[in-house]
Amino acid sequence: MMSASDVRTLFRRFAEYTTFHGVNRIISSKLMIGRLVWLCIVMTSFCMCIRQIYILSVQFSSYKINRKVSTLNADPYFPSISFCDLNPLSHRKIEEYKDDVELATHLIKIIKRNQAAVEGLKNGTVDIRNTLFNKDDLHSEEIEQQFRREMNYFDINITKKAVRKLSPDFKEFVLSCKYEGELCNESSFMPFFDPYYGQCYRFPRKPLESKHVGQLFAFQLFLNVNQSDYIPYVADDPGVVLSIHENGYRPYLQSNGFSVSPGFKTDISLFQKRMLRKREVFGNTDLCDDSGEFTNIQACFELCIEKIIEKNCNCSPTLSDVSLGLWICDDAEELECMAQAEKSSDNCSCKEPCNEIKYETFRSMTTWPGRSYVGVLDAILKQRGVAYQDLRESLLFVNIYFSSLQEEVTEEELAYTIENFWSDIGGSLGLWVGMSVISLGEILELGILILRFIRKRSVRLLSTEQKRGEAEDKLNDGLNQIIKGFNGMNEEKQEGRTEFNDGLNKILKSINMLTAEQQKRDNDENANYSEISIVENALPKQYNVFPDHVL
Repeated sequence: MMSASDVRTLFRRFAEYTTFHGVNRIISSKLMIGRLVWLCIVMTSFCMCIRQIYILSVQFSSYKINRKVSTLNADPYFPSISFCDLNPLSHRKIEEYKDDVELATHLIKIIKRNQAAVEGLKNGTVDIRNTLFNKDDLHSEEIEQQFRREMNYFDINITKKAVRKLSPDFKEFVLSCKYEGELCNESSFMPFFDPYYGQCYRFPRKPLESKHVGQLFAFQLFLNVNQSDYIPYVADDPGVVLSIHENGYRPYLQSNGFSVSPGFKTDISLFQKRMLRKREVFGNTDLCDDSGEFTNIQACFELCIEKIIEKNCNCSPTLSDVSLGLWICDDAEELECMAQAEKSSDNCSCKEPCNEIKYETFRSMTTWPGRSYVGVLDAILKQRGVAYQDLRESLLFVNIYFSSLQEEVTEEELAYTIENFWSDIGGSLGLWVGMSVISLGEILELGILILRFIRKRSVRLLSTEQKRGEAEDKLNDGLNQIIKGFNGMNEEKQEGRTEFNDGLNKILKSINMLTAEQQKRDNDENANYSEISIVENALPKQYNVFPDHVL
């Protein structure tokens, strides 16, 4: 092992040539008070440096995000337009197929029961599902919800087939449509079933790239909601529900849809916005959802909470996943269970989509048709076998178009990068302790010297112990021969004298060996100090510019 003097000498000479600020002052100060003051200064600076690096580490590990917004020229795809009549089924077709379609037979009973309940008002109250409502408080919501539940009474596959048969025909619902000035037909639409709204349609079937902007190149829908065919007490507001969303995704009409009323022309201008989020930051993966299952995080939470409610409460908050025997949560116990289940949304592993497209909309409405256009519209409708006067309260016109082909792109980037982190650490080390990357080389050099000294000292101690053992053996042999020589001199003088001389020679040799080993050890220590001196002399000398009496 290294002696205390070796360690002190090694660190003293390291302090004299190191680039660490203040360390040389601790060694070079002549007075003890000076050394203590400089030691306090160096230790305080070192602690402040550690604190600053800790703050930087916390800031770096927080992964704060900046958002860079840019506007780019693009040829965006026209979004999916999903729309449904607010009236889920055709009253006329329910009456027509009441004997042929099982669902129609079931719904006729519900309709008649609701009509009798409303028309049979007594004492200012009405009985709906064994619940009494005051006349002033009565709205069609309870009747509407009950009818939509009963509409999904059968197996989902049976319901889909029956709803398709009991819904208005496409040609009765969609009177005409155009896209960028060209007529479209039924093959341009994708029909789909919604448990709440019934038969719905989505345009287009396949993504279409938009090449033009403005109303002249809009997607135009001329719809007939046919209020005379509405089911009593089910839809209290005529019109359609419409959702504008990214192609290939579920529309979520109940939460993301908006209503369009008849008797108006509704213009909807679109501007596409894209959000690009970082998925991975320094090995921390899955910061966003790249599965493509959801267009936004709200849709994920809605589906997750819906599944939790269905599992815990044995009822459904909506009719999106309704099945046989599963009712909407409506009584006090179910509503309380639903409220508790909604608080467990923290268990939903929902994340923002990595690539999200949104459509900023601006809507305007005007009364439609104008007086000057009534005659033209009446002539068009007569070609279809209907008169304008019969449908004037059921017609609506929708214009959907891009206001610009530019796209606003919002891209996430790290607010504090790895380069900023290392630069700030270097600044803190330089400010508080005067340390740089080159200073690490000095620490490495000091470590190598310490290891080298330890290795040499260990080898030298082992060699010394072996030689000392050999010398002690020879010394013992010499002493034994001297004793033997003394004893032999009494009997045979010549032989005893020879033994005495041989023993004395062995003692002298052992003493010489010990002396030579001590001399070698002294030479090795001088050589070690010479190595430190070589390192010290390789650097320019640092002179104490302060007088000895100054700290």
